[in-house]
Amino acid sequence: MKKADLAESIMRSAGLTKANVNRFYRGLVDLVRKELVNNGECVLPGLGILRVRIRKAREGRNPRTGERIHIPRRKGVSFKPYKDVRELLNPGLKKEPPEPAPEPEPEAPTDMEQI
Repeated sequence: MKKADLAESIMRSAGLTKANVNRFYRGLVDLVRKELVNNGECVLPGLGILRVRIRKAREGRNPRTGERIHIPRRKGVSFKPYKDVRELLNPGLKKEPPEPAPEPEPEAPTDMEQI
């Protein structure tokens, strides 16, 4: 979904003007960016969590020349969806509760117990 598609969908469902939707979108993006820079995390209720992750420095290769290059340490953003979102995306992976273990059969009485 592109920004224009998202704006159109919000306009129809919320009954807002295009200008209001664009202002809302810019404000939301600015807020998410500031939270990631300042706190390293942004919770999106109903969706999941955006977190800043540090990627270690590593050795790589230039795909054109095959020459080895150093890739420096850098920050990236990861997204972890909430459980209900993961279940919507993967309906067949829902774990069933384990079956209870069968109860042991009662022991037969011994000759001494019958007396």
